[in-house]
Amino acid sequence: MLRILPSHAAVIEPCLKLSPYGEAQAEARIRVEEATKRFRQLMLALVVSGLPATPGPLMAREMGLHAQVARECIDVVVGGCLKMAHFDPIVLRRAGLVVAGDSALRPQNSSRTVRIRLFGGSEVAVVTPYSLRRPPTRPGRRRGRGRRQTQGNGVYPVLAALGIHYRVTPALASEVARLVAMSTEAEAEETLRLRGIKLGSKTVPRLARLFAKRSLKYRDWKLEQTQAGFQGGEQVQGKRLVIGTDGGRIRVREIKKRGRRLVSGRRRFDAPWKEPKVIIVYEIDPLGRQLRNGLIRYDATMQDADETFAILTSLLREIGAQEAAEWVFVSDGADWIWDRVPELIEAVGYDRNKVTQVVDFYHAMQRVQAIAEVRKDWTDKQRKAWVETMRSVLKRGNIEKVLAEGMKLCRGRRSKAVRSLLNYFVNHRSRMRYGDFRKRAIPLGSGAVESCVRRTINLRLKGNGIFFLRETAEGLLHIRAQVLCKRWDQHVAEVLEPETLWNLTNQSETAISRAM
Repeated sequence: MLRILPSHAAVIEPCLKLSPYGEAQAEARIRVEEATKRFRQLMLALVVSGLPATPGPLMAREMGLHAQVARECIDVVVGGCLKMAHFDPIVLRRAGLVVAGDSALRPQNSSRTVRIRLFGGSEVAVVTPYSLRRPPTRPGRRRGRGRRQTQGNGVYPVLAALGIHYRVTPALASEVARLVAMSTEAEAEETLRLRGIKLGSKTVPRLARLFAKRSLKYRDWKLEQTQAGFQGGEQVQGKRLVIGTDGGRIRVREIKKRGRRLVSGRRRFDAPWKEPKVIIVYEIDPLGRQLRNGLIRYDATMQDADETFAILTSLLREIGAQEAAEWVFVSDGADWIWDRVPELIEAVGYDRNKVTQVVDFYHAMQRVQAIAEVRKDWTDKQRKAWVETMRSVLKRGNIEKVLAEGMKLCRGRRSKAVRSLLNYFVNHRSRMRYGDFRKRAIPLGSGAVESCVRRTINLRLKGNGIFFLRETAEGLLHIRAQVLCKRWDQHVAEVLEPETLWNLTNQSETAISRAM
Protein backbone atom coordinates (compact mmCIF):
# COMPACT_ATOMS: atom_id res chain seq x y z
CA MET A 1 0.00 0.00 0.00
CA LEU A 2 1.34 3.41 -0.99
CA ARG A 3 1.28 6.23 1.55
CA ILE A 4 2.23 9.87 1.12
CA LEU A 5 4.97 10.87 3.50
CA PRO A 6 5.38 14.43 4.84
CA SER A 7 8.24 15.02 2.39
CA HIS A 8 5.87 14.29 -0.49
CA ALA A 9 3.80 17.32 0.43
CA ALA A 10 6.36 19.29 -1.57
CA VAL A 11 4.59 18.02 -4.67
CA ILE A 12 1.47 19.94 -3.71
CA GLU A 13 2.86 22.97 -1.88
CA PRO A 14 4.28 24.80 -4.94
CA CYS A 15 0.90 24.56 -6.59
CA LEU A 16 -0.95 25.91 -3.58
CA LYS A 17 1.36 28.93 -3.46
CA LEU A 18 0.38 30.00 -6.97
CA SER A 19 -3.24 30.89 -6.29
CA PRO A 20 -6.21 29.53 -4.33
CA TYR A 21 -8.40 26.91 -5.91
CA GLY A 22 -11.22 29.40 -6.27
CA GLU A 23 -9.05 31.77 -8.30
CA ALA A 24 -8.10 28.92 -10.63
CA GLN A 25 -11.77 28.15 -11.16
CA ALA A 26 -12.48 31.81 -11.85
CA GLU A 27 -9.67 31.93 -14.41
CA ALA A 28 -11.06 28.82 -16.08
CA ARG A 29 -14.52 30.41 -16.29
CA ILE A 30 -13.02 33.50 -17.91
CA ARG A 31 -11.29 31.31 -20.47
CA VAL A 32 -14.56 29.53 -21.26
CA GLU A 33 -16.35 32.86 -21.71
CA GLU A 34 -13.57 34.13 -23.98
CA ALA A 35 -13.67 30.92 -26.02
CA THR A 36 -17.45 31.13 -26.33
CA LYS A 37 -17.22 34.76 -27.45
CA ARG A 38 -14.56 33.91 -30.00
CA PHE A 39 -16.66 31.01 -31.32
CA ARG A 40 -19.64 33.33 -31.84
CA GLN A 41 -17.41 35.75 -33.72
CA LEU A 42 -16.18 33.00 -36.03
CA MET A 43 -19.73 31.76 -36.70
CA LEU A 44 -20.98 35.29 -37.37
CA ALA A 45 -18.11 35.94 -39.76
CA LEU A 46 -19.00 32.73 -41.59
CA VAL A 47 -22.63 33.75 -42.00
CA VAL A 48 -21.83 37.31 -43.06
CA SER A 49 -19.25 36.28 -45.63
CA GLY A 50 -21.51 33.58 -47.02
CA LEU A 51 -20.64 30.11 -48.20
CA PRO A 52 -18.50 29.56 -51.32
CA ALA A 53 -20.32 28.37 -54.40
CA THR A 54 -17.72 25.82 -55.60
CA PRO A 55 -16.34 22.66 -53.95
CA GLY A 56 -12.71 23.78 -53.57
CA PRO A 57 -13.29 26.98 -51.58
CA LEU A 58 -16.03 25.28 -49.54
CA MET A 59 -13.63 22.49 -48.56
CA ALA A 60 -10.91 24.99 -47.66
CA ARG A 61 -13.38 27.09 -45.64
CA GLU A 62 -14.68 24.10 -43.70
CA MET A 63 -11.25 22.63 -42.94
CA GLY A 64 -9.87 26.02 -41.95
CA LEU A 65 -12.80 26.73 -39.67
CA HIS A 66 -12.46 23.41 -37.88
CA ALA A 67 -8.75 24.02 -37.28
CA GLN A 68 -9.36 27.61 -36.17
CA VAL A 69 -12.12 26.67 -33.71
CA ALA A 70 -9.96 23.90 -32.26
CA ARG A 71 -6.99 26.23 -31.87
CA GLU A 72 -8.70 29.43 -30.70
CA CYS A 73 -11.66 28.03 -28.75
CA ILE A 74 -11.24 24.43 -27.63
CA ASP A 75 -7.52 24.68 -26.87
CA VAL A 76 -8.15 27.75 -24.75
CA VAL A 77 -10.64 25.86 -22.58
CA VAL A 78 -8.43 22.75 -22.33
CA GLY A 79 -5.46 24.92 -21.38
CA GLY A 80 -7.49 26.45 -18.57
CA CYS A 81 -8.53 22.99 -17.40
CA LEU A 82 -4.88 21.89 -17.28
CA LYS A 83 -4.04 24.83 -15.03
CA MET A 84 -7.07 24.24 -12.83
CA ALA A 85 -6.17 20.54 -12.54
CA HIS A 86 -3.11 21.58 -10.53
CA PHE A 87 -5.49 22.47 -7.68
CA ASP A 88 -7.85 19.52 -7.99
CA PRO A 89 -7.65 17.28 -4.88
CA ILE A 90 -7.97 14.04 -6.88
CA VAL A 91 -5.20 15.01 -9.32
CA LEU A 92 -2.95 16.11 -6.46
CA ARG A 93 -3.50 12.85 -4.61
CA ARG A 94 -2.58 10.92 -7.74
CA ALA A 95 0.49 13.12 -8.15
CA GLY A 96 1.47 12.28 -4.60
CA LEU A 97 1.17 8.59 -5.43
CA VAL A 98 3.47 9.08 -8.42
CA VAL A 99 6.18 10.41 -6.10
CA ALA A 100 5.47 7.91 -3.34
CA GLY A 101 5.76 5.00 -5.76
CA ASP A 102 9.33 5.86 -6.77
CA SER A 103 11.79 5.89 -3.89
CA ALA A 104 14.40 7.66 -6.03
CA LEU A 105 12.24 10.72 -6.68
CA ARG A 106 13.01 13.81 -4.60
CA PRO A 107 10.37 16.60 -4.65
CA GLN A 108 11.85 20.05 -5.34
CA ASN A 109 10.81 23.25 -3.57
CA SER A 110 10.09 25.03 -6.83
CA SER A 111 7.95 24.74 -9.91
CA ARG A 112 8.81 24.96 -13.58
CA THR A 113 7.05 26.44 -16.56
CA VAL A 114 6.34 23.75 -19.15
CA ARG A 115 4.89 24.37 -22.59
CA ILE A 116 2.38 21.71 -23.56
CA ARG A 117 1.14 21.13 -27.09
CA LEU A 118 -2.65 20.68 -27.31
CA PHE A 119 -4.78 18.68 -29.72
CA GLY A 120 -5.77 21.80 -31.63
CA GLY A 121 -2.13 22.56 -32.44
CA SER A 122 -1.53 25.48 -30.04
CA GLU A 123 0.61 25.51 -26.91
CA VAL A 124 -0.14 26.45 -23.33
CA ALA A 125 2.39 27.35 -20.63
CA VAL A 126 1.71 25.60 -17.31
CA VAL A 127 3.56 26.14 -14.04
CA THR A 128 3.94 22.70 -12.51
CA PRO A 129 6.01 21.06 -9.74
CA TYR A 130 9.05 18.96 -10.60
CA SER A 131 10.59 15.97 -8.85
CA LEU A 132 14.19 15.00 -9.49
CA ARG A 133 15.24 11.38 -9.54
CA ARG A 134 18.22 11.05 -7.23
CA PRO A 135 19.20 7.52 -6.21
CA PRO A 136 20.39 6.96 -2.64
CA THR A 137 24.01 8.00 -2.13
CA ARG A 138 26.59 5.23 -2.18
CA PRO A 139 30.24 5.02 -1.19
CA GLY A 140 32.72 5.96 -3.89
CA ARG A 141 33.32 8.78 -6.32
CA ARG A 142 30.61 11.43 -6.30
CA ARG A 143 28.44 11.62 -9.37
CA GLY A 144 29.09 14.73 -11.46
CA ARG A 145 26.45 17.37 -11.99
CA GLY A 146 24.63 17.87 -15.21
CA ARG A 147 24.71 14.21 -16.21
CA ARG A 148 21.34 12.75 -16.96
CA GLN A 149 19.58 10.21 -19.06
CA THR A 150 18.45 10.83 -22.64
CA GLN A 151 14.95 11.86 -21.56
CA GLY A 152 16.02 13.70 -18.40
CA ASN A 153 16.26 12.47 -14.86
CA GLY A 154 13.02 13.61 -13.28
CA VAL A 155 9.26 13.78 -13.61
CA TYR A 156 6.45 16.30 -13.43
CA PRO A 157 4.08 14.45 -11.05
CA VAL A 158 0.93 16.44 -11.78
CA LEU A 159 1.41 16.19 -15.54
CA ALA A 160 2.20 12.49 -15.23
CA ALA A 161 -1.02 11.98 -13.27
CA LEU A 162 -2.89 13.54 -16.22
CA GLY A 163 -1.13 11.31 -18.76
CA ILE A 164 1.13 14.09 -20.12
CA HIS A 165 4.56 12.48 -20.51
CA TYR A 166 6.03 14.01 -23.68
CA ARG A 167 4.80 17.61 -23.31
CA VAL A 168 1.75 16.84 -25.44
CA THR A 169 -1.76 16.09 -24.25
CA PRO A 170 -2.97 12.47 -24.26
CA ALA A 171 -5.25 13.15 -27.24
CA LEU A 172 -2.38 14.46 -29.36
CA ALA A 173 0.01 11.69 -28.29
CA SER A 174 -2.69 9.14 -29.15
CA GLU A 175 -3.40 10.66 -32.56
CA VAL A 176 0.27 10.90 -33.57
CA ALA A 177 0.98 7.30 -32.56
CA ARG A 178 -2.17 6.04 -34.27
CA LEU A 179 -1.42 7.82 -37.54
CA VAL A 180 2.17 6.54 -37.61
CA ALA A 181 0.92 3.02 -36.87
CA MET A 182 -1.52 3.16 -39.78
CA SER A 183 0.59 5.03 -42.36
CA THR A 184 4.05 6.41 -42.97
CA GLU A 185 5.52 9.15 -40.83
CA ALA A 186 5.38 11.62 -43.73
CA GLU A 187 1.69 10.87 -44.31
CA ALA A 188 0.99 11.24 -40.60
CA GLU A 189 2.72 14.63 -40.56
CA GLU A 190 0.70 15.77 -43.58
CA THR A 191 -2.60 14.59 -42.04
CA LEU A 192 -1.85 16.53 -38.87
CA ARG A 193 -0.91 19.62 -40.90
CA LEU A 194 -4.26 19.54 -42.69
CA ARG A 195 -5.91 19.62 -39.29
CA GLY A 196 -3.93 22.66 -38.28
CA ILE A 197 -1.41 20.75 -36.13
CA LYS A 198 2.06 21.61 -37.37
CA LEU A 199 4.67 19.26 -35.95
CA GLY A 200 8.19 18.92 -37.30
CA SER A 201 9.37 15.99 -39.39
CA LYS A 202 11.42 14.84 -36.41
CA THR A 203 8.74 15.42 -33.78
CA VAL A 204 6.17 13.05 -35.29
CA PRO A 205 8.42 9.93 -35.37
CA ARG A 206 9.90 10.85 -31.97
CA LEU A 207 6.48 10.99 -30.31
CA ALA A 208 5.42 7.75 -32.00
CA ARG A 209 8.58 5.95 -30.89
CA LEU A 210 8.24 7.20 -27.32
CA PHE A 211 4.63 6.06 -27.14
CA ALA A 212 5.50 2.67 -28.68
CA LYS A 213 8.34 2.24 -26.19
CA ARG A 214 5.97 2.98 -23.32
CA SER A 215 3.41 0.53 -24.76
CA LEU A 216 6.02 -2.22 -24.85
CA LYS A 217 6.99 -1.43 -21.29
CA TYR A 218 3.36 -1.74 -20.28
CA ARG A 219 3.14 -5.11 -22.06
CA ASP A 220 6.25 -6.31 -20.20
CA TRP A 221 4.69 -5.14 -16.94
CA LYS A 222 1.53 -7.14 -17.67
CA LEU A 223 3.70 -10.14 -18.49
CA GLU A 224 5.34 -9.87 -15.07
CA GLN A 225 1.97 -9.52 -13.34
CA THR A 226 0.50 -12.57 -15.04
CA GLN A 227 3.62 -14.64 -14.39
CA ALA A 228 3.29 -13.66 -10.73
CA GLY A 229 -0.18 -15.24 -10.66
CA PHE A 230 -2.64 -12.58 -11.85
CA GLN A 231 -5.61 -13.89 -13.82
CA GLY A 232 -8.53 -11.89 -15.13
CA GLY A 233 -12.07 -12.26 -13.89
CA GLU A 234 -15.28 -12.89 -15.79
CA GLN A 235 -14.44 -11.12 -19.04
CA VAL A 236 -14.73 -14.29 -21.17
CA GLN A 237 -16.59 -16.56 -18.78
CA GLY A 238 -18.72 -19.06 -20.69
CA LYS A 239 -17.54 -17.83 -24.10
CA ARG A 240 -16.04 -19.75 -27.02
CA LEU A 241 -12.59 -18.50 -27.97
CA VAL A 242 -10.58 -19.05 -31.12
CA ILE A 243 -6.83 -18.70 -30.62
CA GLY A 244 -4.22 -18.55 -33.35
CA THR A 245 -0.72 -17.45 -34.22
CA ASP A 246 1.37 -17.29 -37.37
CA GLY A 247 4.45 -15.64 -38.81
CA GLY A 248 5.05 -13.09 -41.56
CA ARG A 249 8.12 -11.60 -43.21
CA ILE A 250 9.79 -8.20 -43.10
CA ARG A 251 13.29 -6.90 -43.69
CA VAL A 252 15.21 -5.42 -40.79
CA ARG A 253 18.12 -3.03 -40.84
CA GLU A 254 21.22 -4.42 -39.14
CA ILE A 255 23.95 -1.79 -38.91
CA LYS A 256 27.48 -2.98 -39.66
CA LYS A 257 29.85 -2.08 -36.86
CA ARG A 258 32.95 -2.48 -38.98
CA GLY A 259 34.09 -0.97 -42.23
CA ARG A 260 34.24 2.54 -43.55
CA ARG A 261 31.40 4.95 -43.13
CA LEU A 262 29.56 6.37 -46.12
CA VAL A 263 30.05 9.96 -47.26
CA SER A 264 26.97 10.88 -45.24
CA GLY A 265 28.70 9.62 -42.11
CA ARG A 266 26.36 6.65 -41.70
CA ARG A 267 27.44 3.06 -41.62
CA ARG A 268 26.41 0.45 -44.13
CA PHE A 269 23.79 -2.09 -43.14
CA ASP A 270 22.49 -5.54 -43.99
CA ALA A 271 18.77 -6.13 -44.58
CA PRO A 272 17.98 -9.79 -43.82
CA TRP A 273 14.46 -11.18 -43.83
CA LYS A 274 13.02 -11.83 -40.36
CA GLU A 275 9.80 -13.46 -39.21
CA PRO A 276 7.55 -11.32 -37.03
CA LYS A 277 4.77 -13.29 -35.36
CA VAL A 278 1.17 -12.30 -34.78
CA ILE A 279 -1.30 -13.41 -32.12
CA ILE A 280 -5.07 -13.35 -32.35
CA VAL A 281 -7.82 -14.24 -29.89
CA TYR A 282 -11.46 -13.74 -30.79
CA GLU A 283 -14.92 -14.86 -29.76
CA ILE A 284 -17.28 -17.00 -31.85
CA ASP A 285 -21.02 -17.56 -31.61
CA PRO A 286 -22.80 -20.96 -31.28
CA LEU A 287 -22.67 -21.33 -35.08
CA GLY A 288 -18.91 -20.94 -35.17
CA ARG A 289 -18.91 -17.47 -36.71
CA GLN A 290 -16.85 -14.60 -35.37
CA LEU A 291 -19.01 -12.50 -33.09
CA ARG A 292 -19.35 -9.04 -34.60
CA ASN A 293 -19.12 -7.10 -31.34
CA GLY A 294 -17.41 -9.82 -29.35
CA LEU A 295 -13.98 -9.87 -27.74
CA ILE A 296 -11.02 -9.64 -30.08
CA ARG A 297 -7.34 -9.14 -29.27
CA TYR A 298 -4.32 -8.78 -31.57
CA ASP A 299 -0.65 -8.54 -30.79
CA ALA A 300 2.56 -8.91 -32.75
CA THR A 301 6.24 -9.23 -31.95
CA MET A 302 9.68 -9.62 -33.48
CA GLN A 303 10.71 -12.04 -30.72
CA ASP A 304 11.19 -15.78 -31.02
CA ALA A 305 8.59 -18.54 -30.62
CA ASP A 306 9.06 -18.93 -26.86
CA GLU A 307 8.58 -15.21 -26.24
CA THR A 308 5.58 -15.16 -28.57
CA PHE A 309 3.85 -17.86 -26.55
CA ALA A 310 4.80 -16.07 -23.34
CA ILE A 311 2.96 -12.98 -24.65
CA LEU A 312 0.01 -15.16 -25.70
CA THR A 313 -0.07 -16.79 -22.25
CA SER A 314 -0.06 -13.36 -20.61
CA LEU A 315 -2.90 -12.17 -22.84
CA LEU A 316 -5.05 -15.23 -22.06
CA ARG A 317 -4.47 -14.84 -18.33
CA GLU A 318 -5.25 -11.14 -18.53
CA ILE A 319 -8.67 -11.69 -20.11
CA GLY A 320 -9.46 -14.61 -17.79
CA ALA A 321 -9.42 -17.26 -20.54
CA GLN A 322 -9.35 -20.00 -17.90
CA GLU A 323 -13.08 -19.29 -17.44
CA ALA A 324 -13.97 -19.73 -21.13
CA ALA A 325 -16.38 -22.47 -22.18
CA GLU A 326 -14.18 -23.70 -25.03
CA TRP A 327 -10.88 -23.03 -26.78
CA VAL A 328 -10.34 -23.63 -30.48
CA PHE A 329 -6.69 -23.36 -31.48
CA VAL A 330 -6.44 -22.93 -35.25
CA SER A 331 -3.20 -22.68 -37.20
CA ASP A 332 -1.18 -24.17 -40.03
CA GLY A 333 1.08 -27.18 -39.54
CA ALA A 334 4.17 -25.36 -38.25
CA ASP A 335 5.90 -27.42 -35.56
CA TRP A 336 6.95 -24.33 -33.57
CA ILE A 337 3.27 -23.67 -32.92
CA TRP A 338 1.86 -27.10 -32.09
CA ASP A 339 4.83 -28.14 -29.94
CA ARG A 340 4.05 -25.28 -27.54
CA VAL A 341 0.26 -25.58 -27.33
CA PRO A 342 0.27 -28.15 -24.46
CA GLU A 343 2.51 -25.88 -22.38
CA LEU A 344 0.20 -22.95 -23.12
CA ILE A 345 -2.85 -24.85 -21.88
CA GLU A 346 -1.06 -25.90 -18.71
CA ALA A 347 0.35 -22.40 -18.06
CA VAL A 348 -3.11 -20.81 -18.22
CA GLY A 349 -4.60 -23.60 -16.13
CA TYR A 350 -7.27 -24.66 -18.60
CA ASP A 351 -8.97 -28.04 -19.03
CA ARG A 352 -7.34 -29.93 -21.92
CA ASN A 353 -10.63 -31.68 -22.68
CA LYS A 354 -12.18 -28.31 -23.62
CA VAL A 355 -9.48 -27.52 -26.21
CA THR A 356 -9.90 -28.41 -29.87
CA GLN A 357 -6.83 -28.19 -32.10
CA VAL A 358 -7.49 -27.58 -35.80
CA VAL A 359 -5.07 -27.52 -38.69
CA ASP A 360 -6.23 -25.01 -41.26
CA PHE A 361 -8.19 -26.84 -43.96
CA TYR A 362 -6.70 -24.82 -46.80
CA HIS A 363 -3.14 -25.54 -45.69
CA ALA A 364 -4.04 -29.22 -45.67
CA MET A 365 -5.39 -28.91 -49.21
CA GLN A 366 -2.09 -27.37 -50.28
CA ARG A 367 -0.42 -30.65 -49.27
CA VAL A 368 -3.00 -32.60 -51.27
CA GLN A 369 -2.24 -30.44 -54.29
CA ALA A 370 1.50 -30.97 -53.76
CA ILE A 371 0.99 -34.75 -53.78
CA ALA A 372 -0.88 -34.50 -57.07
CA GLU A 373 1.92 -32.39 -58.56
CA VAL A 374 4.39 -35.21 -57.88
CA ARG A 375 2.60 -37.41 -60.43
CA LYS A 376 4.19 -36.14 -63.62
CA ASP A 377 2.44 -38.83 -65.72
CA TRP A 378 -1.00 -37.38 -65.00
CA THR A 379 -2.74 -34.88 -67.21
CA ASP A 380 -4.05 -31.66 -65.73
CA LYS A 381 -7.57 -33.08 -65.91
CA GLN A 382 -6.60 -36.25 -64.02
CA ARG A 383 -4.71 -34.23 -61.42
CA LYS A 384 -7.65 -31.87 -60.88
CA ALA A 385 -10.13 -34.76 -60.57
CA TRP A 386 -7.98 -36.50 -57.94
CA VAL A 387 -7.59 -33.30 -55.92
CA GLU A 388 -11.35 -32.64 -55.95
CA THR A 389 -12.05 -36.19 -54.80
CA MET A 390 -9.55 -35.86 -51.94
CA ARG A 391 -11.05 -32.50 -51.05
CA SER A 392 -14.48 -33.98 -50.39
CA VAL A 393 -12.93 -36.91 -48.50
CA LEU A 394 -10.81 -34.57 -46.37
CA LYS A 395 -13.75 -32.31 -45.62
CA ARG A 396 -15.59 -35.28 -44.18
CA GLY A 397 -12.59 -35.85 -41.93
CA ASN A 398 -11.77 -39.28 -43.38
CA ILE A 399 -7.98 -38.97 -42.98
CA GLU A 400 -7.52 -42.74 -43.22
CA LYS A 401 -8.84 -42.76 -46.78
CA VAL A 402 -6.65 -39.81 -47.73
CA LEU A 403 -3.62 -41.72 -46.44
CA ALA A 404 -4.70 -44.90 -48.21
CA GLU A 405 -5.16 -43.11 -51.54
CA GLY A 406 -1.83 -41.37 -51.05
CA MET A 407 -0.03 -44.64 -50.37
CA LYS A 408 -1.25 -45.97 -53.73
CA LEU A 409 0.87 -43.27 -55.34
CA CYS A 410 4.01 -44.33 -53.46
CA ARG A 411 5.66 -46.19 -56.28
CA GLY A 412 8.55 -45.47 -58.54
CA ARG A 413 11.32 -42.98 -57.96
CA ARG A 414 8.95 -40.31 -56.59
CA SER A 415 7.56 -42.45 -53.79
CA LYS A 416 9.87 -40.86 -51.24
CA ALA A 417 8.49 -37.38 -52.02
CA VAL A 418 4.90 -38.62 -51.65
CA ARG A 419 5.66 -40.31 -48.31
CA SER A 420 7.22 -37.11 -47.02
CA LEU A 421 4.07 -35.16 -47.89
CA LEU A 422 1.82 -37.81 -46.34
CA ASN A 423 3.66 -37.46 -43.02
CA TYR A 424 1.88 -34.11 -42.67
CA PHE A 425 -1.46 -35.93 -42.42
CA VAL A 426 -0.04 -38.62 -40.13
CA ASN A 427 1.34 -36.04 -37.67
CA HIS A 428 -1.84 -33.95 -37.61
CA ARG A 429 -4.44 -36.71 -37.93
CA SER A 430 -6.32 -35.70 -34.77
CA ARG A 431 -6.38 -32.07 -35.89
CA MET A 432 -8.05 -32.86 -39.24
CA ARG A 433 -11.38 -34.36 -38.15
CA TYR A 434 -13.15 -31.74 -40.21
CA GLY A 435 -16.44 -33.62 -40.37
CA ASP A 436 -16.66 -33.68 -36.58
CA PHE A 437 -15.56 -30.04 -36.39
CA ARG A 438 -18.35 -28.96 -38.73
CA LYS A 439 -20.95 -30.74 -36.62
CA ARG A 440 -19.63 -28.93 -33.52
CA ALA A 441 -19.65 -25.53 -35.30
CA ILE A 442 -15.88 -25.17 -35.08
CA PRO A 443 -14.05 -23.04 -37.68
CA LEU A 444 -12.02 -25.08 -40.17
CA GLY A 445 -9.78 -22.29 -41.40
CA SER A 446 -7.25 -19.84 -40.05
CA GLY A 447 -8.44 -17.02 -42.28
CA ALA A 448 -8.65 -14.62 -39.34
CA VAL A 449 -5.00 -15.32 -38.50
CA GLU A 450 -3.90 -14.87 -42.12
CA SER A 451 -5.86 -11.62 -42.28
CA CYS A 452 -4.15 -10.45 -39.09
CA VAL A 453 -0.74 -11.12 -40.69
CA ARG A 454 -1.70 -9.19 -43.79
CA ARG A 455 -3.23 -6.20 -41.99
CA THR A 456 -0.70 -5.95 -39.17
CA ILE A 457 2.52 -6.73 -41.04
CA ASN A 458 2.21 -6.70 -44.81
CA LEU A 459 0.21 -3.51 -45.29
CA ARG A 460 2.56 -1.38 -43.19
CA LEU A 461 5.97 -2.97 -42.62
CA LYS A 462 6.52 -5.04 -45.75
CA GLY A 463 7.36 -3.61 -49.17
CA ASN A 464 10.08 -2.79 -51.65
CA GLY A 465 12.86 -0.75 -50.08
CA ILE A 466 11.25 -0.82 -46.62
CA PHE A 467 13.57 -1.63 -43.72
CA PHE A 468 13.09 -1.20 -39.98
CA LEU A 469 15.37 -1.38 -37.02
CA ARG A 470 14.33 -4.37 -34.96
CA GLU A 471 13.31 -2.31 -31.91
CA THR A 472 11.35 0.13 -34.09
CA ALA A 473 9.49 -2.72 -35.78
CA GLU A 474 8.67 -4.27 -32.40
CA GLY A 475 6.99 -1.12 -31.12
CA LEU A 476 5.22 -0.37 -34.39
CA LEU A 477 3.81 -3.89 -34.65
CA HIS A 478 2.48 -3.74 -31.10
CA ILE A 479 0.67 -0.41 -31.36
CA ARG A 480 -0.64 -1.22 -34.85
CA ALA A 481 -2.15 -4.42 -33.49
CA GLN A 482 -3.99 -2.42 -30.81
CA VAL A 483 -5.44 -0.09 -33.45
CA LEU A 484 -6.62 -2.93 -35.68
CA CYS A 485 -8.42 -4.83 -32.92
CA LYS A 486 -10.39 -1.66 -32.12
CA ARG A 487 -9.25 -1.16 -28.54
CA TRP A 488 -6.97 1.80 -29.17
CA ASP A 489 -8.66 4.28 -26.82
CA GLN A 490 -8.63 1.78 -23.96
CA HIS A 491 -4.99 0.92 -24.68
CA VAL A 492 -3.95 4.60 -24.63
CA ALA A 493 -5.77 5.20 -21.35
CA GLU A 494 -3.95 2.26 -19.78
CA VAL A 495 -0.50 3.05 -21.16
CA LEU A 496 -0.50 6.77 -20.30
CA GLU A 497 -1.26 6.10 -16.65
CA PRO A 498 1.82 6.80 -14.50
CA GLU A 499 3.93 3.67 -14.14
CA THR A 500 3.58 3.68 -10.36
CA LEU A 501 -0.22 3.63 -10.80
CA TRP A 502 -0.45 0.88 -13.40
CA ASN A 503 -1.57 -1.51 -10.69
CA LEU A 504 -4.40 0.90 -9.82
CA THR A 505 -5.63 1.39 -13.37
CA ASN A 506 -9.41 0.96 -13.77
CA GLN A 507 -9.91 1.19 -10.00
CA SER A 508 -12.31 3.67 -8.49
CA GLU A 509 -11.31 6.89 -6.78
CA THR A 510 -12.40 5.30 -3.51
CA ALA A 511 -9.82 2.56 -3.94
CA ILE A 512 -7.15 5.13 -4.76
CA SER A 513 -8.02 7.13 -1.66
CA ARG A 514 -7.78 4.01 0.48
CA ALA A 515 -4.35 3.23 -0.99
CA MET A 516 -3.16 6.58 0.34
